[in-house]
Amino acid sequence: MSPLTFSGPVTLELPSDPAVLFLVRALVDRLAERLGFERREAEQMVLAVDEACANVIRHAYGGRVDGRLIVTFVVKSETFEVSIRDFGEQKDPGAFQPRDLLEVRPGGLGMHFIRSAMDEARYEHPADGGTVLRLLKRRQRSVEVDQN
Repeated sequence: MSPLTFSGPVTLELPSDPAVLFLVRALVDRLAERLGFERREAEQMVLAVDEACANVIRHAYGGRVDGRLIVTFVVKSETFEVSIRDFGEQKDPGAFQPRDLLEVRPGGLGMHFIRSAMDEARYEHPADGGTVLRLLKRRQRSVEVDQN
């Protein structure tokens, strides 16, 4: 067995509709499995990416389903990166704070999930508008996975 590698990024372009996020969840899950991440880590990454996409739909697009998300997956020897690009309203990343975990109420946990599951999360504001969220997870160097 040899480590999973492929050339170039894999890119999905999706409408800002929560009904299609199952595609992103499935791809993150399968890639994490093939990259040799432990099951728990894979599940946490799926949740983090799903929350990030849902936050884009909710906050950048105000729940509208006519926006676009571009989700890009890049696998390198030491990292797995997921970038989520939107063309919606730019927000100040400094305002994205998780709520206190002791406060019992729905919502507000997306940033907590993202920060606890991923090794890095950084926001960029492209000149042509919108936002890019780059999520990075480091891979264990010794892991080898099935190529099938």
